[in-house]
Amino acid sequence: MVINRFLKSTAGRLAIAIVVGIALGFLVSPLSGAWKTVAVQGLLIVKQITSQVIFFMVPLIIIGCVAPSITSFKGNATKLLFMTIGIAYLSSILAAMLSIGVSYVTVPLFQIEEPTEVAYVLPKVIFPLEIPTMDTMSALLLAILLGLGTVWISSERFSLALKDVQTMVLTVVKRVLLPILPLFVGASFALLSIEGKLNQMTVFLPAVLIIVCCQLFWIAVVYGVASLYSRKNSWEVLRHYPQAYFTALGSMSSAATLPVALDCIKKSRNVSKDTADFALPMFCNIHLCGSVISELFLVVTTYYFFFHQLPPIGSLMLLAVLVCIIAIGSPGVPGGINMSCSSLVMSIVLAAYAPEKGDQFFAVMTAIYTIQDGFGTACNITCDGALTLITETYLKRINH
Repeated sequence: MVINRFLKSTAGRLAIAIVVGIALGFLVSPLSGAWKTVAVQGLLIVKQITSQVIFFMVPLIIIGCVAPSITSFKGNATKLLFMTIGIAYLSSILAAMLSIGVSYVTVPLFQIEEPTEVAYVLPKVIFPLEIPTMDTMSALLLAILLGLGTVWISSERFSLALKDVQTMVLTVVKRVLLPILPLFVGASFALLSIEGKLNQMTVFLPAVLIIVCCQLFWIAVVYGVASLYSRKNSWEVLRHYPQAYFTALGSMSSAATLPVALDCIKKSRNVSKDTADFALPMFCNIHLCGSVISELFLVVTTYYFFFHQLPPIGSLMLLAVLVCIIAIGSPGVPGGINMSCSSLVMSIVLAAYAPEKGDQFFAVMTAIYTIQDGFGTACNITCDGALTLITETYLKRINH
């Protein structure tokens, strides 16, 4: 039963795609002449088409998720709104700094062989396809302005329209992006196998273990801060969260786990129902500390995997600041933060070094990120409980 659910999930389909892609690569590698050329060109065409569709949809995901999230902030609790946004962003950015620091110390310790002669040089794709699209930052700015404009003019009609846009985008993601994602990942891993690069892929096994340890450590830190600020035992909140944690682990979606999380936190005597109803759905949309830890750590690891050196620290710091902004609204999409930030990673981290490696870089990032995405989501949804306790305390203090 558990195996069937896993195989039907996004992570399961990607795991199958990786296995099939590697197996296909090993079958194609011994071929020679026209047969090998045809097989490689077929894989290149599949990767080219699927990658263009995926990157075209990234701005749609940002606009469709971020703008409606901003419109949900309306109300008369301006101070509470800015406070919750502030602590959510602070938690995410500090988690990102933790991830960068740990990755800088641990990633160089991974056993990665020095680059060897490439077994096979991939030809240029015979069927090039370039679909023009909006860049990530333009999409983010447009989403913010749409959301703020809707709130400022108090347009209930346009707010509902943005919600419909969000629903349409998420539907398109489920019916178009997620089905073609295994094709993109499978083709990419097949090509990596043909090039002879997969002997270094074991580097990601210790990376995932370290990511999970960082996420568990961050849960402890956030709940510790909540205890200090509220002067209450945050364990009274955390002890109700195992069901939400494991639900998030399986669903890989904060949005899908939200009803379970609400039920869990309302069992705690330290958080009122009204605060939970207000704060938890908002944190679900703007607080992705666990996902940010995964994203930044895997950027460093993947960069080291391809180029055998650490990315510039300045680029990583800029990336962390922007990733935490773009993370707003991403919980509606499984692996959404990784897809939403793909163009940003390539423009900031890869542009100066090897922009032509963007497709392969994103394929490896996507595969590893999605397989471990449940742990990041579980960290997100669990830490939301601590931030809700902080919000409860803040409310009581401003009302006295």
